Amino acid sequence: MKVLIIGGTGLISSGIVKALKTRNAKITVFNRGTTDDRLGDGIEHLHGDRNNFPAFESAMAAHTWDAVIDMISYNPEQAESAVRAFAGRTAHFIFCSTVCTYGNTQTIIPTTEGTPQTPHSSYGKNKVACEKIHLRAHDEKKFAVTIIRPSHTYGPGGGVINNLGWSPTFVDRLRKGKPIIVSGDGHGLWASAYSDDVGVGFAYAVGNKKCFGEAYNAVSDECVTWDQYTQRTAAAIGAPAPRIVHIPTDFLLALDPKRYNALDEIFQYHGIYSNCKLKRDVPEFRLTTSYADGVRKTVAWMDQHKKVVPAESDLFEDGLIELWERFTRDTKKTLSPAV
Repeated sequence: MKVLIIGGTGLISSGIVKALKTRNAKITVFNRGTTDDRLGDGIEHLHGDRNNFPAFESAMAAHTWDAVIDMISYNPEQAESAVRAFAGRTAHFIFCSTVCTYGNTQTIIPTTEGTPQTPHSSYGKNKVACEKIHLRAHDEKKFAVTIIRPSHTYGPGGGVINNLGWSPTFVDRLRKGKPIIVSGDGHGLWASAYSDDVGVGFAYAVGNKKCFGEAYNAVSDECVTWDQYTQRTAAAIGAPAPRIVHIPTDFLLALDPKRYNALDEIFQYHGIYSNCKLKRDVPEFRLTTSYADGVRKTVAWMDQHKKVVPAESDLFEDGLIELWERFTRDTKKTLSPAV
């Protein structure tokens, strides 16, 4: 079985490669060759820029694959190019989309694949457009298409998020026992899946006729609040139990929209999706890595590659916490009835 992965070096891609090796696949990756290669031996590498559409499509014309997995398609132009490149040259095309295509105002939890797609972010809107292009190619029998929508995926090669976004100081703040901001009341719901587990869902969908023409959520089984997420992250890495400071979401977004862009687009909303359909059609897909084990492996990789940023390099949150706590104390005194 010959499989091409467009991208190939990211978190999920690395998990896909590991899982494809268990299927004895002959694996080729296409990318620019600028990212650290963690894929190991036995992988064929093709280098180029998929955004140079004529060159990309010409290069792909020299090959055929049993399946193509596109991990780095983010806009309709890239999707249209992929259809031109692989029509008649692959039997199965798997497109990595995102749960952001559903939008963020979930009224049914967990969200299933049948939920109407009303994306909030430009990222989600572009992924919806790509999905439609690929499904049209499926209907036109240019190749069989499967769409897979991951949510938050973590693992070695990436960082550890917090409720406010991708703060590079989060791990160090936990280790040093510094207070941690969690937006709102901390009861927003979240789920995180380990990259190797998600990779299995992609790898074992390859060539699976049940998956042709279908879309799947490749997400975790587990649901926690953001307070619980923060607490168990600290426990997993041996940090002190964190002192969580709740600050209203609207206040944070009004204070610094750019800094809290991820909170605006994603993390202020529940992020809980159903994986039952993928488990049904791809029974190999199981979440076997506990969050504690996964985050320990991730932080070990961060330590090894010096990706943990000192908390002292960004004093914004310390200043904000001090001001917020002073404001609440002063307000409480002002509003308290005279003795």
